[in-house]
Amino acid sequence: MQSWRLVPATVVALGMAAGPPLSAQLPLDDWSERPDARAPSGLTEDVLLAPGSYEVRYRADVMHFDGVLVGTEEIPIEWVTTGFELDGHFFQWEMAPLTMTRQRHELEFRAGILDWLGASLRVPVHHTEGDFRTRDHDPGTASDFALGDVELHVLYGLHDVWPYRAHLTAGLSMPTGPVDRGDQLPIAPAEQRTLPYSMQPGDGTFALIPGAVLVSENAAGTVGLQATARIPVGENDRGWRRGQEVRGNVWMAYRFSEWVSGSLRLSGTRRSAVEGSDPTLDPWSTPMAHPALQAGTRVDLPVGLNLYFADGPLYGNRLFAEFVLPVYQDLDGPQLKARAGVSLGWAVAFGRPSP
Repeated sequence: MQSWRLVPATVVALGMAAGPPLSAQLPLDDWSERPDARAPSGLTEDVLLAPGSYEVRYRADVMHFDGVLVGTEEIPIEWVTTGFELDGHFFQWEMAPLTMTRQRHELEFRAGILDWLGASLRVPVHHTEGDFRTRDHDPGTASDFALGDVELHVLYGLHDVWPYRAHLTAGLSMPTGPVDRGDQLPIAPAEQRTLPYSMQPGDGTFALIPGAVLVSENAAGTVGLQATARIPVGENDRGWRRGQEVRGNVWMAYRFSEWVSGSLRLSGTRRSAVEGSDPTLDPWSTPMAHPALQAGTRVDLPVGLNLYFADGPLYGNRLFAEFVLPVYQDLDGPQLKARAGVSLGWAVAFGRPSP
């Protein structure tokens, strides 16, 4: 049995051993602090805080990529450099991507302003590392570590009467992350070459991030829906614009006790191709540098564990964890295939309690 199949059983086992039965818990006629009151680790902007309350949150997301997909089919990596035919056209590159590990570390500040208004500020840092191999089988590794694009979000409440709550989100991504990062690549090991689009930490442009959230709660747990989009505005000073992205999430969380819950989430993302091109990137050096080959659809199935400290010295703290398993990918490739990932988070609240 593959090791990832043990994750759901582990979540259930930990939760069942965690505490007293649900019947001994908080009343069910209003919102209350509980471990399933927040969305799983991989989601943000999921709740409006009570007026006058604040929250600091740290999150680390890691995704590993390995193998090459064209559409839904995995192809031998050697084909990227030796050449292959697709839809009557012949494709060949100087360098093939082998693996990539993408990390995003994010510090978030949330605030409740009014009963129907909230805000958050997110400051990310990206660390990306990729392995490549040339047509002559020369290996090489490139990496980058830099500040990403800072985001400001406003949350507007639509409904907040138990057992349902709903709100809209309006976000703005600011071009604080660079788009000209470089490193030594195996096709030119003595030079600094511009890194491919997916390894650049920023967009280089402003981006609009609209969204909507709906959550329902009952005695056993919560069910939530979230839809978001990311729409870059204009072209950056390198002559390109990152593709638009649409993302939908459905999750359910089961409350095992006052301090632990397990979650299951279905996440789908559709990303369009890069528009324009960076003149310092040769699109035939590697598929990752070809602007038309950056689009695709991916569906993930994250399984999570959420802890809430209901009393004691850690009162108000929350811990989140998700194991992310990609279950479907259709990529305008050749593109690296997402294999598995994790999301880990910590949050602490100040001021008035809120869900």
